[in-house]
Amino acid sequence: MKFYFLHNHYIPPQIKNGSCSIKSVIVPEFYPDLNNVYLDDPCYFTSVEAYIKYVVQKGYYSDDISYAIENSRIIDTKHIHETLFAYKKLGVKIIQLYCGSDNKFFCASTGLTFSGEQLLSEICETGLILDLSHISDESALNIAARYQGKMIISHCACSDLYSSQKPRSNSLTYSALCKLAEHIEVFGLPFLNDIIGSAENELCPEKIFDDIIAQILTFTDTVGANKVALAPDYLDTGYFSRRFNTKLIFPDVLLKQDGLCTIANRLSESISIEDVNRILFSNVEKLLYGQVS
Repeated sequence: MKFYFLHNHYIPPQIKNGSCSIKSVIVPEFYPDLNNVYLDDPCYFTSVEAYIKYVVQKGYYSDDISYAIENSRIIDTKHIHETLFAYKKLGVKIIQLYCGSDNKFFCASTGLTFSGEQLLSEICETGLILDLSHISDESALNIAARYQGKMIISHCACSDLYSSQKPRSNSLTYSALCKLAEHIEVFGLPFLNDIIGSAENELCPEKIFDDIIAQILTFTDTVGANKVALAPDYLDTGYFSRRFNTKLIFPDVLLKQDGLCTIANRLSESISIEDVNRILFSNVEKLLYGQVS
């Protein structure tokens, strides 16, 4: 079986073990405490180039892997074009506009800044993919309606499936999804309880797994199977649990290949094998490379 994930900070070692082909878009990390988990080495990197050179040389990822910049604050507003062009040569394909904290390109309360407008123009011109994750319904719709380049929402969920129906940082309403479907290339569905769980602070692995399936099928019905992908958002749950003062978990079953295959089995009960394969890998391959291998 084959998987190509749309968004991860790393691929847990146990995920790599088995007969399945596992690939993912990877978010470069710069800090040693996180890289001690992600790379089993407390590396400190000062640039995207240094990170990519290291992980390829050490064999963590193949030299054809794609990367996503999640924290746009590392982009110098005075050298946006040069920076994005250099990133693209390194294998970066996705630039996320906002990751939960106001930056020089986007503010949650006021939207795009002047530098943000420049950034979007350069992302489009450079042929990179704009990621609208963490952005509210209204802002996402405003940007999507006028942006001319490729757009994704790499890790999100539908808030209508939450028991409280209260939006979270990575959620969009059913109504917004319907409107965004004509603009967004791919929506990624994570495995993290904080985003995907129907109940806030859900800690039951079986319930989280059921919620993942429910969200995937909802997105498939809403935006189409050709626009849905898996985006586990594998990260250091211990670190981020402490940072956000909440308990973050992935279902244990989805930390090994056999468990990943259960997603395919569950989905195949409701949708065609062709659509399952689109969700597991081919939508991401098509997004990144324009074709399916």
